[in-house]
Amino acid sequence: MSSLGDYPVYYKQPFRWLSYHAHTRPYVFYATAIAALGPVFIFVVTPVRRKFLYEDHVPLPVNGYPIPRRARDKNLKGYDD
Repeated sequence: MSSLGDYPVYYKQPFRWLSYHAHTRPYVFYATAIAALGPVFIFVVTPVRRKFLYEDHVPLPVNGYPIPRRARDKNLKGYDD
């Protein structure tokens, strides 16, 4: 007798699938488990990180960094720039 008792077959099937792949194909089992945790990381871990650890980075300028508006002091040679 299984540990799930007298539940209908469609309740047992996901547990059988997980048990089978955990023993015969652990890479499928762990890949599925990690993929299932994706929404948890988005909705739970990100706000907790922002509150307790660190904020998001400062976004880069859209058009890149500006070039300084000044005259060049000397002619550059090699890797001086």
